[in-house]
Amino acid sequence: MRFIENLTFESQRLLRRLHKQSRHHRVRMRAHCILLSANGHTTTELIKIFPVNRLTIYNWLDTWERSRFAGLYDRKGKGRKPAFTFKEKLQIKQWAKQFPKNLKKVGALIYQHWGKTVSQKTIERVIKCLSFTWRRIRHRPKGEPNKDIYQQKKQALEDLRKDHQAGIIDLRYFDESGFCLTPYLPYAWQEKGTTISLPTQKSP
Repeated sequence: MRFIENLTFESQRLLRRLHKQSRHHRVRMRAHCILLSANGHTTTELIKIFPVNRLTIYNWLDTWERSRFAGLYDRKGKGRKPAFTFKEKLQIKQWAKQFPKNLKKVGALIYQHWGKTVSQKTIERVIKCLSFTWRRIRHRPKGEPNKDIYQQKKQALEDLRKDHQAGIIDLRYFDESGFCLTPYLPYAWQEKGTTISLPTQKSP
């Protein structure tokens, strides 16, 4: 059977501290594993405690005996490389704004410019990191109101509000009804803080 032996009091103290306080989940697991092994837990018991296989447990123990505390941390550069560089992500952001409803088009542009074949899920993860969300497109009034008339009506409404607050009148609000010729509003990828909108078309 394989155990960690001759673990000093100081090493145990530091391992317990890492197990409880490290911000890295893997470091916490490895420190805990070393402590348990030093206390007589077998590898069979350890694979029931940690979500890894026996070979990984052996690797943790071997790395500890070879590198001590440095071996608890992942080596720099270990793990999957990012699919895109920072500059490429900024370009993907622009394409997502250009084709907010068609990420397949974004994927085609990625392949055309960089020769990279990626799934739509990968593109979604990238633009989510760039503060994009999948939201419904909104309606907006068609055209702009006459500025002079708008200001007159705004002032008239403010006067009515003041009369209401003074108890002179009892103010009530009504809204006109109408039928929109665009009943369905699609969803699209939109950057947070911005909203894609379509002009409302009322029935004649």
